[in-house]
Amino acid sequence: MNNKTGSKAGSGFGATLLLGATSLLVAGSLHAGPRSRFPGEHGPERLKSVRPDRRVSDLTREVAAQLPRIGSNTGRVVVRNLIDTHLFGAMAKAGIPHAPLSSDYEFCRRLHLDLTGRLPSPERVQSFAASRAPDKRDRLIDELLDSTAWVDHWSYWYGDLVRNCANRIGNATTKHFDRWIRRNLQEDRPYDRMVTDMLTVSAPNSVWMPDAAPAGFLARWHVPADTMYSDRYEDTADEIAVQASRLFLGVNYQCISCHRGRGFLEKVNLDLVPRQRADLWAMAAFFGNTRVRIVPYQDRFTITDDGTGYDTKAASSVRLRREGGSIQPTFLLTGEKGDPQRPLRPQFARMLTRHPQFARATVNLIWKELFGLGIVDPVDSFDLARQDPSKPLPAPWTVQPTNPGLLNALGREFATQGFRLKSLMRLMARSSAYQLSSRFEGEWKERYTPFFARHFVRRLTAEQTHDAISQATLVFGNYRMKDMLYGTELPPVRFWTEAPTPEEISDGEAKLFLRTFGQANREQFDRRTEGSVLQAIALMNSPFVTRRVRAAGGSRVEQLVKSGRSNEEIVDELYLATLSRPVLPTEKAAALSWLYTSRQEGAEDLQWALLNKLDFIFNY
Repeated sequence: MNNKTGSKAGSGFGATLLLGATSLLVAGSLHAGPRSRFPGEHGPERLKSVRPDRRVSDLTREVAAQLPRIGSNTGRVVVRNLIDTHLFGAMAKAGIPHAPLSSDYEFCRRLHLDLTGRLPSPERVQSFAASRAPDKRDRLIDELLDSTAWVDHWSYWYGDLVRNCANRIGNATTKHFDRWIRRNLQEDRPYDRMVTDMLTVSAPNSVWMPDAAPAGFLARWHVPADTMYSDRYEDTADEIAVQASRLFLGVNYQCISCHRGRGFLEKVNLDLVPRQRADLWAMAAFFGNTRVRIVPYQDRFTITDDGTGYDTKAASSVRLRREGGSIQPTFLLTGEKGDPQRPLRPQFARMLTRHPQFARATVNLIWKELFGLGIVDPVDSFDLARQDPSKPLPAPWTVQPTNPGLLNALGREFATQGFRLKSLMRLMARSSAYQLSSRFEGEWKERYTPFFARHFVRRLTAEQTHDAISQATLVFGNYRMKDMLYGTELPPVRFWTEAPTPEEISDGEAKLFLRTFGQANREQFDRRTEGSVLQAIALMNSPFVTRRVRAAGGSRVEQLVKSGRSNEEIVDELYLATLSRPVLPTEKAAALSWLYTSRQEGAEDLQWALLNKLDFIFNY
């Protein structure tokens, strides 16, 4: 940067306030940061709520109040599908108002970020806003769902979900698993079949058998014993049962893997209160014959079914000692017994994927990604005793889903459509409910939140922030990776989500930036969504940002400054490329005053300021 704080901050540089404060309302907190040369607010207060619904609601109210009003959509909010039938019907019954539809600029940016994790190009923003086609939103949804960017974004997201990382299963298997996920999403393979493959595949040799790629899921939860040459097979079976239930059913049985429910979980989960540790062991027994063997120093593993069953007297290296007793493989949700004379894992996969909770948990998981708040939230904390509104509950318990009818209807529709994730996302994105604005006319009340009466804002993820800065500035990392199996160099990648894992790219500058914004490492910690002062500092001063806004290295600023385009055109493109919206008249006047003083330095300053704006760092 040009580092002219003194010369500008004390003069007409207060005009930057017309561009919008450079405050960062990051993931629920107003952050106090160092004074920058762009006057702004990095306020000291923190939002006090911890409940997901309250936190999301408060964050949206604060951010939406500061967003500029660009464009309008005078279209009437109509019922377009079952989602709208349930949500708007509930709002009408409760007398709750809702936000208007989002503008075309808001929708275009939101949809690109949600479906592809990337910003729309300036040309796409302009053409979409200018189009008068009545079905242009539906067509854009279909186009993005069929794009390579959709595959990249959701494959990386799913890799986070199942924690695909080399530290546990080796570099080769990690890449096999990632390619398998990407291929399945590209082909829109039914999700129940994907999960069945992950639960049932065998792997005589994980390195040289790409067809065994989905075995990476089971191997990821392998629990070693006291030495690398011995294993705790029952511990591994427990962990697989817990994680499969958490990820694919939205039910967390971690607590009853260590102790009974009664006397511990009365204030946590009603369904788990009568459960015993033996209930978890009985479900883990579906994996009692499964042997996950890590081959020391060879970066590979094997998965076979040549074991002798689940031993309830086996020692444990991660939980309390087992108590013994006889068990039979039993699916915890239904009580259905497994047939020990037939392969057990396929039986478990059938019971899991055919249970209505599998579809309900999956649609709730995707719903949270697109709507910002789950119908049940957290998404892996379903209490199965609190799902039916017709069944009375002891005080102070209430029904858990904010709209049980909608959740059940979405689950049935997902199953009817063959468990196709694209069909599910298409249904959600086409609804008027998804297309509401985050702005709300009048007073927003906390009781409106469960009705999704407005669109909830979210901070961009670490990867989205990385890719958006690269897109806005046209300075990409072109990160090089190697095929660890064959030792060959792979084509460079521009977007972070093109990489199989967070660890695949070794660029230290970029990795530090991403970790600052809460990137998961898939091994020790999940994605962090809370804000920090370091995030504000990184956007202002990180070399990852400042190097990209310079008029050098083929950056957008360099190309614009050296072109024959007018200063007005430069301002217009920087706004469209960075914020996906046109510039306001007051903003343009301030920006042009910088460029008229110095075309190059003014353009650099403007690009930097836009990357620090609230409507850049949030998906609204």
